[in-house]
Amino acid sequence: MKQLALRRRRDVGELFRESLAVFGRHWLLFISLSAVVVVPAELIVEGVGMEMLTSDYDSSPALADVVIPTIVEFLVVTPIIAAICIYALHDIAAGERPSAGQVLVAGFEAFTPLFAAVALAAAGIALGFLALIVPGVYLAVRWYFVPQAVVIEGARGPQALARSGLAVTGFWWRVFGLVLLANVAVAIPGFILLTPFTAIAESTDRAVWSLVGSAVTTSVTTPFVALYSTLLYYDLLARRAAG
Repeated sequence: MKQLALRRRRDVGELFRESLAVFGRHWLLFISLSAVVVVPAELIVEGVGMEMLTSDYDSSPALADVVIPTIVEFLVVTPIIAAICIYALHDIAAGERPSAGQVLVAGFEAFTPLFAAVALAAAGIALGFLALIVPGVYLAVRWYFVPQAVVIEGARGPQALARSGLAVTGFWWRVFGLVLLANVAVAIPGFILLTPFTAIAESTDRAVWSLVGSAVTTSVTTPFVALYSTLLYYDLLARRAAG
């Protein structure tokens, strides 16, 4: 298997091409492992806690019904999937085929330091948004790579925030634009995946179909963003090393 050089500069085209190539070659692995994280989380929080397994479909959910799953995704689901994808990417970069069991276990073992660092970043970002929004956006970009700092560099707590901030320093607008572009790019296939499930939920008046659609969409799109973000992080490290 061809090796992948991680710590090097990449333009936007290379970021997308290499992320798509890695995801495409191992799509079943990434989607399956993401589903292992996404499905239980959504079943517990939304399926049972918010009664979506048995309730009628609501096209205009209450604010709490949107905020709570978003918080769980930000603090739990996305960081674990990011860790899993980072470990798998390292195996691929070494020319090895990732072991599903090994990268899954490694991802979950990283959860405690990941949660502590991401929760700390989330608190700061939330305070930033309360302070006229702009500081929140600034911090969200500056601390975007906290999962990478924890998993790749072994940083913990405030140190992970500092490492992410150091990587972004001097490249804030570049990171902002590339992250925004990646999320817009995955929003399109995400919408396509989600639409039929939403239509079934509306026609049957069963919220469970919306839950299924959300789980499928998240399981497909989140690993791609994690791979893209990790390659972008290595790009930033290479740019800083080059001066």
